[in-house]
Amino acid sequence: MTADEIIEEALIPGTHSVFVLGSFEQRVTVYSQQVRALNLVDAILSRGLLQTTGSVAIIGGGAAGVTAAVALARAAPNLRALDLFESRPNVLDLQHNSSRYLHPHFYDWPNAGSNNPDAGLPLMNWTAGPAGEVAATLRAQFDDARRSSILTFQPDLGVTGLRPSTTSTVRVLIPGVSPLGKIYDIVILAIGFGLEAFLDGETPSYWLPSQMSAALLTNQPDPLIFVSGNGDGGLVDFLMAAFNAMEHLAICEFLMGLDLGPALAELQLIEQEAWATGGADLDLLALYQHRVRPLVPQSVWQSVIANLRNHARIHLHTNEARLLRRTTALHNRLAVFLVIEADRMIDRNLIEITTGIAFAGAVPISGAITLAGVPPFTPYRRFLRLGPDSRPNLAPFDAVLSTFPSRVRLSAVRPESPRLTPAARARFEAAAAIAGALPAPPIGVAPAVVDATHHLLLRSNGGNVEWHANVAPGEAKEYWGGQRSFVVHTEISVADAGPLVASIARIGAHVPDFAIHARDVHGWRAAMTKLCAVRELPGPDLATPCVVREWADAPPLELRATVAPSRMAATIHDILDEEMLRQLRSALHDILGPAAVEMGWLIESALKDRLWARWEEWHGALLVDAVTRRRFLLLLATEQDRADPADGLLVRVGPKILRPFLTKPALFGLAFAVSSGHALVPAGGPPGNVATHGITAHACGVGWIEGRDLGASCAMRQNWTTGVVLLAQLKDAFHLVEGELRFDRAAGGTPRVGTISLGEEPLVIGADEAFVTALEAGEQNVHDYLHSIFTWRSEVARATLEEETHG
Repeated sequence: MTADEIIEEALIPGTHSVFVLGSFEQRVTVYSQQVRALNLVDAILSRGLLQTTGSVAIIGGGAAGVTAAVALARAAPNLRALDLFESRPNVLDLQHNSSRYLHPHFYDWPNAGSNNPDAGLPLMNWTAGPAGEVAATLRAQFDDARRSSILTFQPDLGVTGLRPSTTSTVRVLIPGVSPLGKIYDIVILAIGFGLEAFLDGETPSYWLPSQMSAALLTNQPDPLIFVSGNGDGGLVDFLMAAFNAMEHLAICEFLMGLDLGPALAELQLIEQEAWATGGADLDLLALYQHRVRPLVPQSVWQSVIANLRNHARIHLHTNEARLLRRTTALHNRLAVFLVIEADRMIDRNLIEITTGIAFAGAVPISGAITLAGVPPFTPYRRFLRLGPDSRPNLAPFDAVLSTFPSRVRLSAVRPESPRLTPAARARFEAAAAIAGALPAPPIGVAPAVVDATHHLLLRSNGGNVEWHANVAPGEAKEYWGGQRSFVVHTEISVADAGPLVASIARIGAHVPDFAIHARDVHGWRAAMTKLCAVRELPGPDLATPCVVREWADAPPLELRATVAPSRMAATIHDILDEEMLRQLRSALHDILGPAAVEMGWLIESALKDRLWARWEEWHGALLVDAVTRRRFLLLLATEQDRADPADGLLVRVGPKILRPFLTKPALFGLAFAVSSGHALVPAGGPPGNVATHGITAHACGVGWIEGRDLGASCAMRQNWTTGVVLLAQLKDAFHLVEGELRFDRAAGGTPRVGTISLGEEPLVIGADEAFVTALEAGEQNVHDYLHSIFTWRSEVARATLEEETHG
């Protein structure tokens, strides 16, 4: 394609500078999206649509967005602004730690070069491997560009709309920023396709480690696995279920290693027919059975049969008339065909195929499944791969996208990966060479090789644990520095590791990539699945699944410590607590100090000074008392207030939750202490994490409770233990969450347990619009706002007492 054709295809009509990058394409692999990004950036620059000192906003931190951002950072180094906005905490968040296999060219199989594992890109290059490793490679290059260019990353900021001008600029509307938004010369919408639909039931995301990559641990004699979907996602999950405890990578390598002989040529001939005129109506499965099956070598059938999962029934369903549509990857179709036929050849009859039948009623995200005309059944596992739910991604931009023609780009020819234009390759190869130009090392000194991974080896030594690593347990905060992956090799079982398990999970939950190679695979996988589960986190979009694999030897590592697991775990948690206090102080200084970093709350300058002075008082107390420090940090991140909290709760306290789950509630607590007349200080014991004479409080930043978004009813159902609860994420007004409730609770009182009367409920205050507006106006306004709440509470309490007296 020429530059003009690329611009014409991506530019939204009616605008001069808003481009859609890959959100409505048919081939949507990571590699394809990257090529589209490089081609679009080159076309924009070559056609002079962006001045050398212009400004660009990129919306979306997936493969397309980060590649476009790095391309602009390298090829247009004099830009005035280059901002990437992402609603999630990290770029490439969906692929983080995923074990799904990514290959840059495999979807073009069997074309020449389709087995090449190298993407071959001049920027943001990568090689085939698990999605989590690919994401880590790309994320490292993105972070390097941020450190050495104008590129900035704006996480946790979901853009709420665009307002293109009649000239060439675009206003980008962002929560917490002026209603006028920020103005850019160019906006690139790289908003992707959204999560899969129907993930609110029992179906896990495609990108999460598959439950099918291990043995099925159940007492059911023939557990039923139900897969619904006729796209590549459904076919891959069917293959994961059909093959015996094989990772996606192993399945792909197995397929690439098959020698199909003459069957391959017949397969390619059928593919040509499928994409010829009228080919869309061909029954591909029937053609494969009739024409390909007789040509498949016997050795292939033997290999497939040997790798099938025994004693598991698999039901593959689609409401389409035929299984295997031509728009899916040929290698996936081939593999499904081989599995189905192999099952029939040996008369197992464990695989059932249903086509052309819809669900009876709503999509069965849990419970019994009912297909039209078929008795209900409940599977052991279900996978509903019914396409992405793109509505949340598209909704903020519906108005501007209404003029974009042919949202879904259907093709009349076999979809192939786009090609990088010669102009784009030349431009970015030159840019990469300039960016990579570093001073030569002194003669005789070899350049340092930087390992992008921290390795840790755990071994048993009597009742103690040997810690082999380049970082000692007391230096564990170093694991959170930079963007290095964390890989643990453990010969110790989960049972023997004891409390050390949670400390390892806490380190890994807050690094870019986290994997474990274990002797006790099932034990460690179960423990990490629980500790790093979404519901164990203070809010959504923070999940860091740990990939637990079979044992693999660690590289040579130094023995750093040999101590009891409990002592080692305590050492790690203590040093991580200290690091989180340091990071929290730094974040508060950024917000309250001269830098005035935006965080969604505008705070009047004199009030900022008061809050910082109070924080420094708190900080001194937190520095010297480890127990108070831990209670303060932990309760910022959890609604669970316990005298002796479980180690698993500490997993959530790390860098990934610093904003907003730690910073905002700390600010809320400071504002209350400064403006309420009650000089709260960090509490050394329960209840709560801040207290003063006669008042206990819980400053908390959770965004949900037990997986339910934080709201008035959710907040009031929680069994809070303090007299005051300050919920930084609660946007509901005070009068919507309070009833006839009392204000004060004695600091030395025993935390409540069980059912309580209405009069014993705490005073729950959210960061609603009135509170945020008061912060912007200054300390007196915050004082007036809080005292209006106290006055209302006092009046209600008096009225309640009179009713009880005269009752």
